[in-house]
Amino acid sequence: MKQTLLFIAIIVSHLSVIAQSKSAASTEMNVDLPDETEEASLVNKGSIQLETALLLNRYRQEASSAIGQALLRIGVSDRVELRALLEEGKNRDTYFDQTVQSTMPLGIGSKISLVKDHSWLPDMTFIGQLCLPLTSKSSRQREHWSSLLLMAFENKLSQKWKLEYNAGGQQEIFSTQWVWLANGSLHYHISDPLEVFLEYYAQYGVGKSGHNNMGGGLTYQLGNNIQVYLSAGSSVGYNEPNQFAAGGIAFRLP
Repeated sequence: MKQTLLFIAIIVSHLSVIAQSKSAASTEMNVDLPDETEEASLVNKGSIQLETALLLNRYRQEASSAIGQALLRIGVSDRVELRALLEEGKNRDTYFDQTVQSTMPLGIGSKISLVKDHSWLPDMTFIGQLCLPLTSKSSRQREHWSSLLLMAFENKLSQKWKLEYNAGGQQEIFSTQWVWLANGSLHYHISDPLEVFLEYYAQYGVGKSGHNNMGGGLTYQLGNNIQVYLSAGSSVGYNEPNQFAAGGIAFRLP
């Protein structure tokens, strides 16, 4: 895993030199996959954005997971975005059972912007998502259409700093039990194309201790329509600890 991350970091550093040599100004991409905190921003009306990633999870007692992620986002209007999410790979069910990084194997949903660029209120966006049990591996799994309901907030603290945070609930995958989600990330623009972030994300179940996690990462935009990203994190004070690292790329049309 360490060799893979080093290789990706070297590629990103070379690509950044190429991107810096371009004189044309870039339009910022709003990408959801690099961190666990959902952004309040939507993709632009008429745009189609595909975000992909490879996520590696290591557990104390179980075999490691290697999960491919793909998020398709379509800008329907200035206030509405449609989306489809796929997460699949090695030891998928362990990944969904023991981590907070997981969302759902196959899901469809939308983001609806409620408040944008208000003088004193944060940006606010509602996110709803439904799990489609088409990739279920047993009859028990096929019984459950789990849902996610989330509010995403964003405060622009300055030209370089922004704070994002989420609150909401989700049914556990292949279960009717609800858990409560709390995420937060602090972002800093080092330069126009390069951004770094630190985040905290957690999941709380009724009668269960919280599953707390810390992480961080970076994103780098190459031109107008491509962004690469890296992230890593670990559970904190959890009885079934896990660590993860991820890298990916996003494309936007037009």
